[in-house]
Amino acid sequence: MAVGFRIFTNPDGIDAEIIEAFRKLPGSNVADCMGRMSGMHSEIRRVSKDGCKMAGSAVTVKVRPGDNLMLHKALDMAREGDVIVVSNGGDRSHSLMGEIMVRHAEFRKLGGIVLDGPVRDIDTIRTLEIPIYATGTTPAGPYKEGPGEINVNITCGGVSLNPGDLVIGDDDGVVVVPREDLEEVLASALDFNRKDQGKVVESTAGRLNRAWVDKSLAEKGCEYIDLKTGKRLTGEQDG
Repeated sequence: MAVGFRIFTNPDGIDAEIIEAFRKLPGSNVADCMGRMSGMHSEIRRVSKDGCKMAGSAVTVKVRPGDNLMLHKALDMAREGDVIVVSNGGDRSHSLMGEIMVRHAEFRKLGGIVLDGPVRDIDTIRTLEIPIYATGTTPAGPYKEGPGEINVNITCGGVSLNPGDLVIGDDDGVVVVPREDLEEVLASALDFNRKDQGKVVESTAGRLNRAWVDKSLAEKGCEYIDLKTGKRLTGEQDG
């Protein structure tokens, strides 16, 4: 077996109804239901048109830093609605794709692309509705030599994921939901979202209960000190 230069085919897909249910939820709600540990770091941000939600089954790609040969192959392998996620070894010196590749992904109706690296041709990409997430931009183009792997475990944006995991994205960023946890996380996120919307209403009307803040500070032993006198105070203090 050519470890480091291989392609695994035919990963399991995700039920379309589950994908659409997640698409309607804020990524922040989904991330909060997984210990707040499944959101990719903020360096990976949307570089295409704002407002387009992303949700789809992951096609994972591991490339040599600055090389996009396997990404080209993944573009031809991915099924409609799939999200390609690329691990780039932390390289920021070479773009992994530009307008031509993004147009090809758009033509094939992919669900989106997440790159642990830069893109180029940003003037065009930022006008497109296909969700593209990247770390930034550079005019320096990639190599096309390999090696690399497709549909293996990778880490992208600090999050480990496997082929077939759910990848969702909005203007806040990207969240990964392990395939085996989809139903549990969806149920939790739907409930969380209902409660969160209630908090928004209460906060807007000035009725949100903030007593938990002082309670938490008291339990953690926080002290209050008067700036004018230097005296330690007891109880909650404003200002």
